[in-house]
Amino acid sequence: MKPIKTFGLVTFKRSAKIRQVLDDIIRWAKAANVRLIVHSLMKDLAAEGLTLTQSEAELVDKSEALVSIGGDGTFLAAVHIGKFSEKPVVGINVGDLGFLTDISAEHITENLDKIRQGDYHIVKRMILEAKVLRRGVTLHTLYALNDVYINRAGKPKLTAIAAWHGEDFITCFQADGMIVATPSGSTAYSLAAGGPIIDPSVRAFLLTPICPHSLTERPLIVPCDKSVKLQVRQPNAEVFLSTDGFEPVALSYEDEVVITGGAAVINLIQVSQRSFFELLRQKLSWGKDFKTRDALP
Repeated sequence: MKPIKTFGLVTFKRSAKIRQVLDDIIRWAKAANVRLIVHSLMKDLAAEGLTLTQSEAELVDKSEALVSIGGDGTFLAAVHIGKFSEKPVVGINVGDLGFLTDISAEHITENLDKIRQGDYHIVKRMILEAKVLRRGVTLHTLYALNDVYINRAGKPKLTAIAAWHGEDFITCFQADGMIVATPSGSTAYSLAAGGPIIDPSVRAFLLTPICPHSLTERPLIVPCDKSVKLQVRQPNAEVFLSTDGFEPVALSYEDEVVITGGAAVINLIQVSQRSFFELLRQKLSWGKDFKTRDALP
C-alpha cells in the first residue's frame, strides 16, 4: 500500500492516558520524520512537532490519513470529520471495547511505523445515506457508518414508526424507536437493543426496534439493494433522528426517512491480521470459562 507520512490526529478527552499516547506518537514522529496535524481545538494538547489547523476541512485536506485516539465514539467522530470521503482512517484504542479501533495503546509506534512504510491493508465498509423528507421535500441528507436511528426525545411514551423495504410494507412498529444499522454497526446500539451480529463484509441493512411493545416484533436483516423507508406515524410525537449518535434532527408527524446503502465507502486502515471472529472472541470474551472465576459477593 501507499506509505503514509502525514497524519491528522483526532481526540477529545484530556485524560492522562490520552496525553501519554500523544507523547508516544510525537516522539515516534520526530524520529521517523513524520508530520502530525491537529485541529486548533486541540491546541491545549499541542506540543512541539504538531501542526495546528484552523478547520476540520484543513485537517482532512492536509493529512494523508486520519488517526483517532480514543474509543469507537472518537473513531466515528473522525469519520464524520472526514465527511465520509475516501480518506483512510485508523483508530488507536484508548477506550473500552473498541470494535472499530485497530491499534492497541501498547503497540502504537510499531503499528504506525508499518503504516508509514505501507505495510497495511484497506478494509472497505459500507455507509448509510439518510434523507429526511417532510411532505416530499428533502430537509436533510445525513451519513452514517454504524447506524441511523429514530428515538423518543421528551415524553417517555411509545411511538409508532412504519417501515418499508423498497415498495414492500413491513409493519408499523410500536416501540421506543427504530435502528437501521450497517453490519459494522451491528455490534453497537443495535446489539444493545437485542439485534444480531453481522459480519461487516456482508452488505445488508439491519432493522432493530428499540423496546418494541410486541415481543413478536423482532430485528430484521434485509438486502441493501433496495432502500428502507421509515415514517413517523405518531401524532404529536417527540422524536429525533441521529446518525452515529451525531447531528440530532427533530422529526414531526408523517416525516419520512429514506435510507440507502450509499455508493461511497469508508476506507479503514487495518494493520493486524485478526479475523472478525477473533475480534469478537477478544472483545466479548467468547470461549472463556467463567465458572472458574471467583463468585461475586
